[in-house]
Amino acid sequence: MFKLIEGLPQNVLAIEASGKVTHEDYRSILIPKAEAMMSKGTLRMLYVIGNEFVGFELEALWDDGKFGLKHWHDFSHIAVVADQAWLRATVSMFSPFFRGEVRIFQVSELAAAKTWITENEPLHIGGPVAFKRL
Repeated sequence: MFKLIEGLPQNVLAIEASGKVTHEDYRSILIPKAEAMMSKGTLRMLYVIGNEFVGFELEALWDDGKFGLKHWHDFSHIAVVADQAWLRATVSMFSPFFRGEVRIFQVSELAAAKTWITENEPLHIGGPVAFKRL
């Protein structure tokens, strides 16, 4: 299931995954919220995957991939907070394909992830905006 995390700037989509993430979670929570925010410009995402997370439905994985391909250019920063080694490895493997910066944090580093996602500013070099890679 997805739960929106409140209290962050308007350009930050903050969401927590717990239990089993379903197709309905994407259809009714993540996709509508993200697309509404994207209509105002690029956004930053804080994606917290708690220790009670058990996995994705197959259709939810499809939704995630399809949404990611459609909107890969709409995220300037993505902070993934997770302790699961397989999730951290998967994010590391796919992070070079995102236009913006991606950082991975442990669950114990949630406060640092919130700080990074809200305070990290893009580095302007010449005309187009380039984003720092750590």
